[in-house]
Amino acid sequence: MNRPLHVLELTAGVAIGDPLGGAARFVVELVRAFDREKVVAHLASIWSYQNAAEAHWQTVLQAEGISHSFAALWEPTQPLASCVRGLRGLWRSLPFRPEIIHSHGEFTDIAALLLKRPLGAHHLVRTRHSIVEWPKRPALGRLFGHWLHPFFFDAEVAVSQQASAALERRWLARRLHRRSETFYNAIDFTRFAAGQGARQPLRKQLGLPATARILGTVGTLVKLKGYDTLLLALAELLPNHPDLHLVLVGEGPERPGLAALCAELGLQPHVHFLGAQPHIETILPGFDLFVSSSLVEGLPTVLLESIAAGLPIVATDIAGTNEILQHGVTGRLVPTQNPQALAAAIAQVWAAPAETQAMAQRAAASARERFAIEQSAAQYTRLFQHLTLPDP
Repeated sequence: MNRPLHVLELTAGVAIGDPLGGAARFVVELVRAFDREKVVAHLASIWSYQNAAEAHWQTVLQAEGISHSFAALWEPTQPLASCVRGLRGLWRSLPFRPEIIHSHGEFTDIAALLLKRPLGAHHLVRTRHSIVEWPKRPALGRLFGHWLHPFFFDAEVAVSQQASAALERRWLARRLHRRSETFYNAIDFTRFAAGQGARQPLRKQLGLPATARILGTVGTLVKLKGYDTLLLALAELLPNHPDLHLVLVGEGPERPGLAALCAELGLQPHVHFLGAQPHIETILPGFDLFVSSSLVEGLPTVLLESIAAGLPIVATDIAGTNEILQHGVTGRLVPTQNPQALAAAIAQVWAAPAETQAMAQRAAASARERFAIEQSAAQYTRLFQHLTLPDP
């Protein structure tokens, strides 16, 4: 085929960091990385959040000449109505007629099914960004994920091997001999080249001395991130490490509860809620250590970003994370919901600085080989081209 393929990339939105996370960032970076002589993509957001994070990415997309649109306004007090408005908006206003629709989430998968015929698309592709789909509505997960998606989607991609295995365990997928692809999430490593070693600006911003040691974490403030465990671990560490500070980047419904736990544990002088930050590459270099206390992930983009920023990492030993990090080689992994184990691993970082630095260097070398956005864009391009090959 001599002309580029037209692909509709469906995402929840581009308000990355407030309230959206790594999956949304990946979609934006993927669209930016496509070779436009091979793939012309339109980025369709189901919802507009009308905040600073969204405005930043709109500016980026416009400056790079990437076609994008919003279907409806997200109303947090009216989630069902927002979903209905989003579907109607996509149906009525998309200025793009794709050959392939590529979706990136539970609701966008449904949108892809509904849009295929009206938009005249020939193929549907979906990417599963999490080990568990529809965690709050498991019945919908069984209906869509187990029975509809294997039949209607031409290709299903998972961002980790364990997520791919979950796709292939489905009865209908086995019956139809449908195999999934594993394409790891990826990042643009060039975003972090200039910031490595820039420790002091964050300390100055927070009013901390240059000698303060900062544990950092980034993510939506929800229960599945396990931030209560991280706070309990900090409480264990402070008697022996009074110069430690924890910075939490992100917003979410658990913020009041976490603030209350900080007060209960007497941690307020050592815990800093930084809110959503659109330029995470300017924040990460200020950390001394990145800590992930998550209970569930897909393939966490923020771990890749932390590695790119040169940070050592302590993280929970969960699916997705343990495909990025090897315990004792490229990072330290601990059980979930275990503040004592988390505190011990963090203390080991300070006790063995040379070993810790070697782990961070090995993690960076490995990540650049496996998780570069250019590699991911090439994988998806080959998949799209394969789907559109004429039948022999």
